[in-house]
Amino acid sequence: MRLLMSPVEDGLISGPGLSITDTILRYVIVPVSLFAVIALTSWIASAPRKESSESSINSIN
Repeated sequence: MRLLMSPVEDGLISGPGLSITDTILRYVIVPVSLFAVIALTSWIASAPRKESSESSINSIN
């Protein structure tokens, strides 16, 4: 019978907490920057290409 309850559960030892700067960096700045990089990469890959002035296949001199 356990008369004295331990404040720490089995295998659970809390570490140091995050500062407000670490929290904002991990949960706001990093995800937003990853989203921006992925969005920019997909936009560049699907952007319309610049057409050449005239194709030799479509025009006859």
